[in-house]
Amino acid sequence: MKKTLLFILAGFLSVNLLFAGGIVTNTNQSAAWARYFSRYATLDIDGVYFNPAGMAMLSDGFHLSVNNQSVWQTQTLTNDFALLNYGPDYIGKVKAPVFPSIYAAYKIGKFAISFGFNPIGGGGSATYEKGLPAFEFMSGVNLVNTLNASGITTSNYHVDTYLDGSSVYYGYQAGLSYQINDMIGVFAGARYVSAINKYKGSLKNLQINPTDPLVNPSGEMISAPLYLSELSDTTKSLADNVLYPAQSMASALNPNDPVNTVLVPLLQAFGVDPTGMTNAQAAAVFGALGDNYTQLSQEAAASSQLTADQEVDVKQTGSGITPIFGIHFSFPMLDVALKYEMKTSLKLTNATAKDFLLGYNPETGDPITMYPDGAVTNADMPAMLSGGVNVRPIKRLQASVGFEYYWDKNVNWDGREKDIENNSYNLNVSLQFKITNKILVSGGYNYASMGVGKNYQSDLSYSLSSSSIGFGGAIDFTPNIRLNLGYSMVMYKDDVVDVPVYTQTYAKDTKIFAVGLDFSF
Repeated sequence: MKKTLLFILAGFLSVNLLFAGGIVTNTNQSAAWARYFSRYATLDIDGVYFNPAGMAMLSDGFHLSVNNQSVWQTQTLTNDFALLNYGPDYIGKVKAPVFPSIYAAYKIGKFAISFGFNPIGGGGSATYEKGLPAFEFMSGVNLVNTLNASGITTSNYHVDTYLDGSSVYYGYQAGLSYQINDMIGVFAGARYVSAINKYKGSLKNLQINPTDPLVNPSGEMISAPLYLSELSDTTKSLADNVLYPAQSMASALNPNDPVNTVLVPLLQAFGVDPTGMTNAQAAAVFGALGDNYTQLSQEAAASSQLTADQEVDVKQTGSGITPIFGIHFSFPMLDVALKYEMKTSLKLTNATAKDFLLGYNPETGDPITMYPDGAVTNADMPAMLSGGVNVRPIKRLQASVGFEYYWDKNVNWDGREKDIENNSYNLNVSLQFKITNKILVSGGYNYASMGVGKNYQSDLSYSLSSSSIGFGGAIDFTPNIRLNLGYSMVMYKDDVVDVPVYTQTYAKDTKIFAVGLDFSF
């Protein structure tokens, strides 16, 4: 029998909580964004994030923007493997009722100092009440296959699984904008990223139905750890009390004589035909059987511990710095801007209260767990180039285009970056019309291309290309106070991954409602 491990959750360390942007970077960073995606040439105060060089063009004084988005996402994995308990659909509910962003800038003369706070990555929590296919494949399905390969007919299992994960990368940005002249502004600054991931999960009540004449002849459902423990005790007893003594007895007899008649029924009981066998041959058979049963006993004992009820409670933390540079060009009817964010080197360190047991070191006997306390994982955020163009063909109308480009292939994700086939990018277009001097309406469309390969996709970390639409408006209560309202929907393209024994489909959808207030003093 091969050792039975608990489930291995590929990608568990990067639970999928991205809402809009790249593979790991959120760009839905203001209420105005929810109604107008193309913000990379904006001169509004949320330009602290989108177009920091443009802050050099603000009027003198203090400017403030306070925003919140409420985000709901549904993640659905569909797996057609017949043996799964909870299939075919596994649904994760992701919620972020509070997704804040705050921006401030103080402009004096040619200089503007700006500050920003936002969830630059993650920002929500995901709950999988029924677990995921990976839970079942690496627990119940794996155990069923292992027992069948060992000659113990097993056709079914039951397991109770649960996972709740949260992830947020807080971004704290500061920088200086400088107005070179009436047309050109530049920016240099940095963002401090503080990452916090939390995961709680469990695997409990694993049951199987082995038809085993030694322990469970009726083939009824039985606790897996109890069955494996009893199997270990039974096979050890057979080896120590029956097979090895029979080997000693046969070895003590004349090796060339036909097998002793006392040993014939014992050989037959273990499925061995004694016809023409000598005592020496019988001794060899009993020894081999004893060794096999001893090994089976040891492996069953180890598997019994590995299939017992277990829990995981892990918190991961890390931090990094993102240098940011920008340039803005202003013309009478046109604004053009670029922003470049360098790669953020980020390492996450485990603080583990409870952990899943995977096995034991064969040399030292030390336990091998899934998330060792103090272990470090590389989780870089990729460099990004973004830009936009705003055009005002008539007084009340503005049209914009924008883009984001991510150097995903240049990060360190502990080897997972090798499954990135192409760098990801976003393209968007937006329109805004002023109905009156105080009220405007807007809408936008965004296309996101994620360049991940099929091998990148896993139950808890997958990336899908998408199309988004957003709409909303703004009301200027006074010349210095604006209310932004926006609603956007992200519609993802399903990805289907075929493996030899099943087909799995990855799908999700996101809805965002946003409200924000902008102030100027």
